[in-house]
Amino acid sequence: MALLTGTLLLAGCGLGDEDEATVQPQPDNPVAPKSSSLTADLVLPVESYIFSEFEIGQLTRAMSSLARSCMEEAGFTYRPTTTRSPDIGVMDRRYGIANSHTAQAYGYHFPTAENDKESGATSLSEAGRVALVGKPAEDGALDPDGGCIGEAKKRLAGSDAEFGPDEAARELNLESYARSQKDPRVLAGFRAWSACMAGKGYRYTSPMDAIDDPAFADDKADSTEISTARSDVECKKKTGLVRTWFDVESEWQRTKIEENAETFEAIKRHKTDQLKRAAAELGESD
Repeated sequence: MALLTGTLLLAGCGLGDEDEATVQPQPDNPVAPKSSSLTADLVLPVESYIFSEFEIGQLTRAMSSLARSCMEEAGFTYRPTTTRSPDIGVMDRRYGIANSHTAQAYGYHFPTAENDKESGATSLSEAGRVALVGKPAEDGALDPDGGCIGEAKKRLAGSDAEFGPDEAARELNLESYARSQKDPRVLAGFRAWSACMAGKGYRYTSPMDAIDDPAFADDKADSTEISTARSDVECKKKTGLVRTWFDVESEWQRTKIEENAETFEAIKRHKTDQLKRAAAELGESD
């Protein structure tokens, strides 16, 4: 399933307030309760054009259902891997750790998703794997649009259309994040956050430095990592860094969307069409 969803997950992070209803809200849950998050009420403009974690799950389930039917027609039994998402929202980690509950429970680590022990792909014969994903290239790489998986993606995307989030939306999502880290307002926020952390005994220039600390590379967070992550969230709250960072990034995104309004309206329609097809496949349509 990693092969099927990788491009979606990498991209998965509205216009103004009038457009926020088009964004699927992240459901509240005990893993990452909204009441503990500094980003609970924040929705980036680009979120109307890319796919939320919930929507990624919907697309993936529909793709798996279509692939399973295709494989049955080809004479193969295919049982897709099922994954239970830890339900961590995109905004909850976009600016580093921002949820006091998850900081206390996991430090900088993500809760681990639970998968089936064996997927249908690993139990297939060579002929079955070719039917599922097509013949591998000479270098052994798999064709993301091959076999039954490719057919499923085409069905959901529509004729000659791109599956999942469109390129322009993906680029805006990534570019705005990269640019925001160089903005003077965000850099000033980093300095204030860094000074707050220093007052608690931690020496980091930015929140990314804390996340990337080699001392936190173990499989599970220890007490030092947890205390650091908790201080991280506390300093973000004290300095207002998350809101400043969000405002800067939103400003850039909104400008680009307005400059390319026709393109982004088409992207939104394509996203809606894909989700409608997925819902119909899953029997969830009205």
